[in-house]
Amino acid sequence: MVEIIHISDLHYGSEFVPEYMENVIKYIEISHPDVVVCTGDIVHKGRTVQFKSFSPFLKRIKEITKFMAVPGNHDAKNSGLIYFEKIIGPRRSKIILDEKDTLLVGICSARDDIGHGECGDEQLDWLGRQFNRVLENRVIALHHHLIPIPMSGQKFTTVKDAGELLEFTQLFEIDLVLMGHRHVPHAYVIGPTTFLYCGTSTSKKVRADDTPCFNHIFLHEGDLEVYMVNSTNLEKTLLLERKEGHTRFVRPRRTRIEHLLHSPVWDE
Repeated sequence: MVEIIHISDLHYGSEFVPEYMENVIKYIEISHPDVVVCTGDIVHKGRTVQFKSFSPFLKRIKEITKFMAVPGNHDAKNSGLIYFEKIIGPRRSKIILDEKDTLLVGICSARDDIGHGECGDEQLDWLGRQFNRVLENRVIALHHHLIPIPMSGQKFTTVKDAGELLEFTQLFEIDLVLMGHRHVPHAYVIGPTTFLYCGTSTSKKVRADDTPCFNHIFLHEGDLEVYMVNSTNLEKTLLLERKEGHTRFVRPRRTRIEHLLHSPVWDE
């Protein structure tokens, strides 16, 4: 079994709360996962001073376990991808956990000063070449959404060539895709693949009545358990359970249709 902590949308430099970050690091110290994956927007404006100021937090995580990060659109602002690579790590990378029979691959969907995401043919080709090994657990991480999710606002900032990546997940039987971007914890399951979204882990940029949160993931031979962890008090809530082909999704919030059906605006 491989254990993953999935954090995202830290937004250092705008509504970032150090106490939440300290809670996240405390949780990582206690659980000691195999790897921590951050799906972007580590900083808010892509500025060198923000990356440098955040780096002490990152150093502490790397002292505990392996770490992978992919850039978000906010990391890419102001030519921030350059400083992301200098201070955080490569814009795309992979981690092989041989003892856990697991491959994690992170790709860059962010572009300089552009809100939407894009993979591109060259990166899609590179991605395919990483999965030429037969490993039991296969994970992809990127920042932008491949599938729009409810209650996340109306901005059109999904991945432009999402269709190609969705097809890739099915052809290569990817177990798990990790994403951030719109600050909403959510999940979809298509075929063998679970598409898992993370909320904002260390900022007040939440939506509706959500809380800052991150995901604690247990993946083993296709079976999956995901817990949403509240960054303010470290309380855990089951978000998704997939076992023997059956998926149970526990929604952490009401859907828009539930709000509409209970709204007096629509009463006649």
